[in-house]
Amino acid sequence: MQLIQKVINVGKKAILLVPEISLTPQMLDRFISRFGKEKIAVLHSKLSIGERHDEWEKIRQGDSEIVIGARSAIFAPVNNLGIVIIDEEHDSSYKSESTPKYDAKEVANYLCIENKCPLLLGSATPDLNTYYDAMQEKIELLKLTKRANKSSLPQVQVIDLKQELANGNRSMLSMDLYSSIEENLKQKKQTILFLNRRGYSTFVMCRNCGYTLKCKNCNISLTYHSYEKKMKCHYCGYEENLVTRCPECNSDKIRYFGTGTQKLEQEIKKQFPRSFYNKNGCRYCYKKEFT
Repeated sequence: MQLIQKVINVGKKAILLVPEISLTPQMLDRFISRFGKEKIAVLHSKLSIGERHDEWEKIRQGDSEIVIGARSAIFAPVNNLGIVIIDEEHDSSYKSESTPKYDAKEVANYLCIENKCPLLLGSATPDLNTYYDAMQEKIELLKLTKRANKSSLPQVQVIDLKQELANGNRSMLSMDLYSSIEENLKQKKQTILFLNRRGYSTFVMCRNCGYTLKCKNCNISLTYHSYEKKMKCHYCGYEENLVTRCPECNSDKIRYFGTGTQKLEQEIKKQFPRSFYNKNGCRYCYKKEFT
């Protein structure tokens, strides 16, 4: 915002790109509160043809000083360009896979060379190519050495579960995680466990012939959901009933592999049965009903 203000002060314009349309309203609110609505134009694919035309004309006639939008906003007809800022520059959405194919970062680089203005690529986790160019001093690397409001970094601990297994712990939870959850419960605090796998098991396989149940549409492994006793595809929504015999060899040696949120929930209930009771002593079950 400070850089854009400096650009506006010398009579030039700015383009700000964000990776997703969903981020545009959030970014827009911040800029409107500082610069005013009349100075800002918005361009993204969710606008109607009429809205897009109005914004395009507003930019072409020089009525807006700041253009905010997703990757297509890089083609805005901005005259007297003073700076281009690409937020979350590592995001793959800046590359268009549909025809005409283009990389918004490459287009931005060309525009900045033509207009003799700076290009700012912002990211907490830079693209490898960008970071390599910075290390080779092809571009300038600017580091933020402090977090917002001078807050400290959270403590992060990586635990090797293979070592836990070697020490005799066959649970899904490491001993450190178990101790942390137990301590939270004693202090009447809450714990959030993140697991990026839905369902109970991530795939079902026959131990006799190695056959894996797959989606008939996507050809990827079906996920077992224990509550519905269904096999589901998380891409297209296809589902089928749980099989008890292998469709290939007719063996009954069907086994469940991988871990999903339902399996984790089952393990937590087993390890910490009191954690699923509310303050009135009622158990809070999965269907969000008190029993």
